[in-house]
Parts: sequence; structure tokens; C-alpha cells
Amino acid sequence: MQRKERETLPFEGGGHADSVTGSVARRNRELRFTQIIVAAREAFQEDGYAGFTTRGVAGRVGITLGNLQYYFRTKEELLRAALETYVREILDDYAAIATRPGAVAARRCAALVERFLRDINETDLPRFLFEIWAFAQHEPFAADLIDEWYARYRSMFAGLLSEIHPSLTSEQCLTRAAVLVAQTNGMAIFANRGAARDKDSAEFARMTKRAVKMIVGLSGQALESRPAAGRARNRRPAHEGSAYANATDPKGQIEEAQFQLTVRQDGQERLYYRPTVRGRRREVKINEIVSTAANLLATEGYANFTQARVARELGMLPSALQNYFPMHEDLLRSTIDALIQVFLDRYAEMAKPSGKPALERLREIVSDVFEEALDPQVCRFSFEFLALAGHSETTRELVAHSYFTYRSIYVNLVREIDASATARECIVRATLIAAQMEGAATLMFGAKSQPPNVDRVFELMIEMAARIAQGAVDAKTAL
Repeated sequence: MQRKERETLPFEGGGHADSVTGSVARRNRELRFTQIIVAAREAFQEDGYAGFTTRGVAGRVGITLGNLQYYFRTKEELLRAALETYVREILDDYAAIATRPGAVAARRCAALVERFLRDINETDLPRFLFEIWAFAQHEPFAADLIDEWYARYRSMFAGLLSEIHPSLTSEQCLTRAAVLVAQTNGMAIFANRGAARDKDSAEFARMTKRAVKMIVGLSGQALESRPAAGRARNRRPAHEGSAYANATDPKGQIEEAQFQLTVRQDGQERLYYRPTVRGRRREVKINEIVSTAANLLATEGYANFTQARVARELGMLPSALQNYFPMHEDLLRSTIDALIQVFLDRYAEMAKPSGKPALERLREIVSDVFEEALDPQVCRFSFEFLALAGHSETTRELVAHSYFTYRSIYVNLVREIDASATARECIVRATLIAAQMEGAATLMFGAKSQPPNVDRVFELMIEMAARIAQGAVDAKTAL
């Protein structure tokens, strides 16, 4: 009775009490909303786009699935909100740096580079990028989001460059911005998926800033002064040693090129290998399986990379496929290794000492790598294994080894080009060149609203690679 009387007694300032109660409830809802968004972004990075579930996000927050669905009815709605929130927050932070009042354009440009380098070395931004690069190949809203990211990010640098060099055209500013973003994104790849030692990280960061300073400082006539012959690209069709075979439809028209791979036997296996009819048939079948698996990984993503899916594509039973690859990891390892090895073998052959000067051989490799970076099939495969490396130890080991080997090719060329360079200087310069070329794959993002002049971007990249190899990036150019 007493409790009832207290409940029905008029509350002094009752309207204010209702307002306070409403404000608390609103704040609680906003807090819960933020917790869910943060947990969803973490789940996306850690579990991958393939393992993302609303139930998993609810568990991270410590609420029921039904409670979560009060805020977000579907997985797609939740994931879209989480990704959009994170991307816009980062872009807004970067824009604030790029437009900071009271600071000259060069200082703002340096601060923006510093911020990105800090993010790729001290935060989980790289994991987010690798995952959304892959996810964007399958989900239109993610593709639109990452396109917005790169269009705005490049525009920030292009705007700063136009302030620093008013004589540059808008196209020249955007070209330099595209290469600058490729360089820094490539460093994100090498810092988080490569085999770089921690003690070299600080040096890599310093050299990256010097490389950026070089890009920023190039005059409008810097590229035009070099003979056009030195800027030729190795355009397709692919030459011998390519990973491709051209598929044709019934009318004989060429469709998108498909991977056609060969699994290379290890030295011990080659020693005892006898080319019997049965052995050759098995070898042909293994290569067919691996080629099919590579194309599926590129087109359908790691979420659908299963033995059952590969077997279905080949028209065989999963049990029959297991006669060749008993475990999922066996097939995954062979598939990724076979494709990576095609490129590593080709570049190692191109880099071998020959009648051509080392600088010319370097330019030929850079040209070839650039053409691969423009190929959607190669990019899709690369994005998938970069993302998958965050969830698969097998993939992580393969990717780290491949980047170590790839960088070693540039190390040997740099040593040949500049015999005075120390071993560590060769490694750092090679890392910068390799990172720039790996980052070239991100040119596809933002191209709808901001199409790059591919030839001009290539000219700047090949010029940068040559200058870095020759040691033109020195301490005097530090930001």
C-alpha cells in the first residue's frame, strides 16, 4: 500500500523527470548502438566476411540475438552500417588533417602520410582494408564504399599537391596522388603480410616518407624529360610463362582469361618421378584441379573455396578429389603456391644478369607487374589471399614467403644498379619498389568517379622505381 501511494503521488517537476528518464534511455540506446557497431567491425576483421554472423556480434556485445535485431533486423543491414561508419570516421579524420587551418600544405601532406603510416603499423586498419578489398569483389555496397574511400583519399592528396605546386594540372596532381596512395597502401601490405623484421620497420617508415616527398616534389616536367622509349609498357597478350589460358565460348569469341596452372614438384619428388602413363594422367588431373580452384578463389572468394565446390565445378565427387588433395589446406596450399610461383619464376628469369643493363631489367619487371595489377582476375585473387591470410596459417606462411622472395628479386637488381649500397639499404629500397607495385592493384578502387590516366601513372611509377633503386631517395628529401 505504501509503495502504491509513492507511485501515485505527484512528483515535483514531473515533466523534468520524464525528460531525464527519456534522456537516459536515449543515451543507453546510443551506447548500445555504438557497442554493436564496434563489435560488428571487429567481427568483420577477425572472423572475415565469410565468418561474419549477427549471432557472433551479439555474443561479442553480451546481448541476445533478439536484442541485437531490435537495432538491426538483418546481417546485411548491420554489416553495411558498421563498414560505412568506420570508413566515414577514418575519412573524416584524414580530411581534418588535410584541411587543418594554420598549417601550410606541405606540412598537412606530411601529417596525413604520418597518420596513415601510424595507422598501418599501430592499429587494425590493415586487417580491415584486406578484408574489405576482398569483400568488395562480391558485394556491391562494399564496392561502392571502398570506391568512395579511394576517390576521397586521393582527392585529399591531389588538393594538397595543387596547393604546393599551383603550376601542376589537375591530372598531374591526381596522377601523383594515385602513386602516393599506391605506395602507402603497398607498405600496409608489406608491413602486415610480408616477412619484414621489426627492427627494419622504422627505416621502412622513414624511407616511405622520403619516397612520398619525392613524389610531392616532382615538377611538371620531370617525366617529360625522359625519353618515351624508357616508358614503354609490356601490354598483353601475355608472354610465355603466363598464368593464363584464353577461354572461348562456343562461337569462338575470347572470354575473360582463366588461370591455367602447373603444380611444380619438389626436388625430392622430381628425383624419384617416373613419367608413366598413370603418372602423367595424375599430373594432368592435379593441374586441372588447381587451375579450377584458382579461378573459383578469384571469382567466388574464399568463402566458397571448399573441396565440395571445386569438385562440383569439375564434375567429380568430393571423395574423388580427396584422392589428390586429402585436406582442404592441401588444396589451398597447392592452389596459392602454383599461381604465386608463376609470377616469381617469371620475374626471377627477367631479373637474371644478361646483355641488358640492370636498370632496364628493373623497368621491364615493373612494367610487367603493372600490367598484372590492371588485370581484374589477378587483383581478385590477390585480394582474396591477403584477406584469407588473416584466418589461415597456411596462407599466411605462403604470402610471407612469396613477398620475401619477390622482394629479393628487387634486392639483387638494386645491388647491381648501385654497388655502393649497403645490404640494409638494398633491402629498404627493394621494399619500397615492391610495395609501390603491390599497391598498384588499388588503382581499381575509385576509378568509376575518378578514372586514372593509366599511362601517366605508369610513367611515374617506373620513374620512382628507377630513382629509388639508384638511391635518389636520401635523407635530404625526408618529410
